[in-house]
Amino acid sequence: MAKLVHNVQKKQHRERSQPQARKKFGLLEKHKDYKLRADDYHKKQAQLKALKSKAKQYNQDEYYHAMTKKKTDGKGILITDRGNESLTSDEALLLKTQDTNYLTTMRQKELNKIEKDFRNANMMKSSGKHTVFVESHEEMDSFDAAEFFDTHEDLLDQRENRLRLSQLAGIHKDEDESEGLAISDKPIIDQRDVSIQTVRQDRKKVKSLKVLQQRIEREKKLKSLQNKIELQKNLMKKGPKRKIQTKEGKTVFKWKNQRKR
Repeated sequence: MAKLVHNVQKKQHRERSQPQARKKFGLLEKHKDYKLRADDYHKKQAQLKALKSKAKQYNQDEYYHAMTKKKTDGKGILITDRGNESLTSDEALLLKTQDTNYLTTMRQKELNKIEKDFRNANMMKSSGKHTVFVESHEEMDSFDAAEFFDTHEDLLDQRENRLRLSQLAGIHKDEDESEGLAISDKPIIDQRDVSIQTVRQDRKKVKSLKVLQQRIEREKKLKSLQNKIELQKNLMKKGPKRKIQTKEGKTVFKWKNQRKR
C-alpha cells in the first residue's frame, strides 16, 4: 500500500499585491509582465533603428524594376500583383457549379440528420386515425374519447405521447373558499406545458433538441449560400435581363422569356 506522504498541507505562497500608497498606479507589475513589456519595447526600437538606417542610406537616383510593378495606396500599404491569371467566364461558371454541387451535398446531409433527429425525438407528426369499435349506436353516441383513453381532452390529438391522468403531474383540486366545494377534479393542463415539463425532466432530450436547432440553422445558412451562388451563375449566363426592386426593398432579376427550339 502506498504511503500518504504527499497528503500534507503545504504553505501557500501568495503574490505580493500593490502597496496601499501606490494604489493609484493600478496593479503591481510582476517580473513576467515587465519582461514582456521590455521585449516589446526593444523590438520596436530595433525596427525604428533599421528604418532610420535605410532612410539615411537611401539613394534618390536608385532604380529597380519592381518600381514599375508595385504600387502603394493612400495609406502607404504596398500593393503587388500576384501574377494570377484571370479566369474566363466558362471556367468561373464551372467553379460556381462545383461550389453549388458541394453545397447541395452538404445540405442534403444536414436534412437527413435533421429528419433522423426528429424521428429519434418522437417529434414526427403521424398521419393516421385511431379507430375504436363499439357494440351499438347508443354507445357510439355516448362515447367519450377522454374517458376511454384515460387522458385529458387537450392530449387527444397527441398520439405518440398521450399521457394518462395518473401520469400527469400537478393534479390538484381548486377549492372554492366561499362554499368549500371542489370545482374540478381533472387537471387543466395545456399541451405546451406538458411538453415543456417533459423536456425539463429529460436532460438528454434537451441536449438533442439544442443539436437539432443548430442543424436547422446550419441548413438555412447552406440554403442561403446556395441561392446566392445560383444567382451568380444565372447572372453569368447570356440572355437579356433586368434588375427590379420589389416592394419589400429586395433586388431581384428577371430574364426575358425566350422560345426554345
